[in-house]
Amino acid sequence: MSSVPLFGTLFTVVLERNNPRRGLTGAMGCLYAAGFDPAQSDTDNMTATMRRSPALVKCLGEQPVSYAGVIATLVLLAVAGLVYWCLPKVRDRRRRLVPVEAVDADGTLRAELAALAERTGIRSDVRFRIDPARMTSGAGVHGRTGRYTVCLHAGLPARRGTDPEGFRAVVLHELAHIHHRDVDYAYAATVLWRVFVLFALLPDFALIGWAVFLVVSGTETPWWPGAAPEVLAFVTTGLLLAGLVHLARADLLRRREHHADLRAVAWGAHPANWDRPDPPGTVAPLLHRLTALLRTHPGWAERRRVLADRDHLLRVSPLEMFLAGASASMLFGSLATLPFRPLAHGALWLTVALVAPVLCIALGLPVVRASRTAGGAPGSGALPGLWLGCGLLVGEFVASGRYRVDWLLPQPLYLLAFLFIGAVPAVWWSQTLRLALGLPKRGQRRAAAVVCALVTATVLWGGLTWWRLGGERIALGGGGDLGGALARAYAEAVPGAWQDYDMDLSALSYGLSLLSPLHRQVPVGVAVLLMWLVPLVLLLWQRPGAGPRVRRTLVAGCAGGLVSWAGLALTWSVGHARRPATVKERTGPFLVVHQWWVIVTVLAVCLLTAAVVAAFSRRHWLLRAVIAAQVTQLTAYGAVFLLSSADGCLGPLNTVLDVCRWHPRNGLALGTAVTLLTLTNAVLGSACAALLGAGTAGIVRRLRGRPAVRLPAVPAPAVPVRRRPVLLKAGTVLTLGVPAVLLTVVASTQVAVTSAASPFSPKAAARGTKGPDGSPPPTQTRTMRTWQTWSWLNNGGNLHTQRINAAQLALNAELLKAAARKRDTNGQVPVDEKTFHRVCGALGKRVEEAQDYFPVPSPDLQKSWSDALSRLHHGTGRCQEAMIPPKGGPRRTDAERSQQFSASLKELAAGLRSFVAARQDIQKAATSKTK
Repeated sequence: MSSVPLFGTLFTVVLERNNPRRGLTGAMGCLYAAGFDPAQSDTDNMTATMRRSPALVKCLGEQPVSYAGVIATLVLLAVAGLVYWCLPKVRDRRRRLVPVEAVDADGTLRAELAALAERTGIRSDVRFRIDPARMTSGAGVHGRTGRYTVCLHAGLPARRGTDPEGFRAVVLHELAHIHHRDVDYAYAATVLWRVFVLFALLPDFALIGWAVFLVVSGTETPWWPGAAPEVLAFVTTGLLLAGLVHLARADLLRRREHHADLRAVAWGAHPANWDRPDPPGTVAPLLHRLTALLRTHPGWAERRRVLADRDHLLRVSPLEMFLAGASASMLFGSLATLPFRPLAHGALWLTVALVAPVLCIALGLPVVRASRTAGGAPGSGALPGLWLGCGLLVGEFVASGRYRVDWLLPQPLYLLAFLFIGAVPAVWWSQTLRLALGLPKRGQRRAAAVVCALVTATVLWGGLTWWRLGGERIALGGGGDLGGALARAYAEAVPGAWQDYDMDLSALSYGLSLLSPLHRQVPVGVAVLLMWLVPLVLLLWQRPGAGPRVRRTLVAGCAGGLVSWAGLALTWSVGHARRPATVKERTGPFLVVHQWWVIVTVLAVCLLTAAVVAAFSRRHWLLRAVIAAQVTQLTAYGAVFLLSSADGCLGPLNTVLDVCRWHPRNGLALGTAVTLLTLTNAVLGSACAALLGAGTAGIVRRLRGRPAVRLPAVPAPAVPVRRRPVLLKAGTVLTLGVPAVLLTVVASTQVAVTSAASPFSPKAAARGTKGPDGSPPPTQTRTMRTWQTWSWLNNGGNLHTQRINAAQLALNAELLKAAARKRDTNGQVPVDEKTFHRVCGALGKRVEEAQDYFPVPSPDLQKSWSDALSRLHHGTGRCQEAMIPPKGGPRRTDAERSQQFSASLKELAAGLRSFVAARQDIQKAATSKTK
């Protein structure tokens, strides 16, 4: 998949080698037209390009689709398949292998080899050959599906006489490779890797080197030196990709050796044959240990360790999780370059569909094996999840460098969110699967495992979605810009004395940028509901004595609910002290700020409850934490409803009203607003807080010399266990589950209904980020202004000009038709009102489309362009009103309408002259020679 963008870049450069404006076409041309400048920072570029985000999305969607990268990738795969098919024959000829009969005078060697092959039960066609050029006592196997060659080194037949057990162990080891069919995997991985490096990676590096040589030699380009970090990022991305593939390939080859060793021992090879010292190396021992992950063959000490403990292969390797995370980040970037341009959600789902099975299988196998072993105690999944998060972090940091001009992200600490994005689903899956395996029936266990896997994948998708919709923008320095846009949107929607709440509004705007990305995602809402409801059901329906008690968790949740009541009472008390004098003033900015601090209080108490429960839990700490946090959350919602409904009767806790009455509508309104932003975020935030709480508790125990107690996964009961009544179990689930399900349905419905009217819609945010006249800030150099202006014309400016001219010509044609008609007795020319209303409306529509396009990069040119469009738009509006007056407007006589029509035509003529002049100035600025 990574070869698609590489080949796409190569073909783009080749096809545009004679284009003096190469680099300013396609998607990059849209960015330059929107105001992108490599000399500016990432934050400035993001602010500039997002001023007219609908126009940018439209421009990107109108770019021609190129299948060159996909076709080249398919050709690459075909070449790799051809090499894979022909390589065994080439290898036989190159090494000049000889048949076994050439060195087996008495036929005993052939007979023993045939006996060993028959012992293994291999049905594939196996040939034995001798490599006379290699004098060691080893062997190797190569070939393809159905036809394999075991190559015996020249020293191995001689070893048969002195060490027959060692000879058989070596042959059985090679036959084990054929039995496992890992020869196909190893050869396919090796061939694909070499073909990719030769035909994709090295040409890409050569292209980057050639580009650097050109700019250093004086070639004019808008990319240098501002985009030097981006050029370096392409190199870093290629190196990271090469490193990831090599690490994955080396790990695959090492694991195949371990599995072959285990199979050879199972077939009768004696483990003592592996008691061999490692050959002395030419590098220092420290460097030898550091490069262990890069080697494709394990050392003898490691092979003996695996033979002694075969469960070692079933343990989750940090390298595997790191590779999975880094591959996921880079895979998303590659999917975004496909010609059919999948949506961000679709690309994320494809990424998760490839990564989630790796996560579930890698963490699930140790849990399943531990459940079948007495006293088995698999890990919590936190460490593999953190390694998965590290891989996501590294992959995102490197891959995002291809779209940045800063050496580092403006807010790099937000990359640490990937640790939680990887660890939360990993821990949740490990702990819930352990509970699922404790169910009494096989069908129940399988169904629960499938549900848990789906929830795990959705939670992982939700974390990546949060990053794409909010976290990435904040890390790029757009948090302040987005917060300012939201603040201005609130100031527009709720007029009032916002100057008294500057700090509150700043906290509100910044907090909403963190909370809002996921509250409209219905799949995440369903997954979050199941994230605590499924563990609750599993904990209650365990086999007698198999599961931990739930009572303490529910009690902790109720205690957190009491804390939430106290915290909300404190919030209401502070609001009472700050409230304005009149009720009207209290329903403005004060009420918005009060609502925000209620949301903060609910979230803070839920996170605190989860952290404390996780810190003091020995088993299933994440599951206990999210259950307790949910109980706290539901209790807090009840407090919000009661305090809001009883407002006016609470004395020192009154916020808006002073008259004591029951106002359930107020309680529902505030409760709905609080639920929308906390129902999903509170559970996910509680899971993250549980990780911090458990991690902090573990560090404290280690510092105090008290290691964490690891209990068996399914301990056998020492005494008869009293079964919980079924009615009590069902009552507990219904008491907590029914309100949560209803709230989830209401929140999803409310979001779908109110999303269009939300003050935080993209249009409102776009209005908040525009500069004067919608124009971007002036760029630094005349050269860059020329590049941007040319891109502005090439990616839509010329098209809008042509459309306006065509609409104007249509209006002129109708005027000429009217002028050719006979005049009436009053000397007036009759006109078709509907026709002129239509052509004036068409011209006005074209003008509106041009107004929605990017601002002209030069502020002076943007002013003349904007003024001309405004005059044309005003003239078309007057023309339409003269032909067909709007309903409800003042009534005018025919003479007044005729006069208004004539005035509109004069205004259109003047606007057209200004429009032509502005267009000529823009064309001149786009084609002028840069200095």
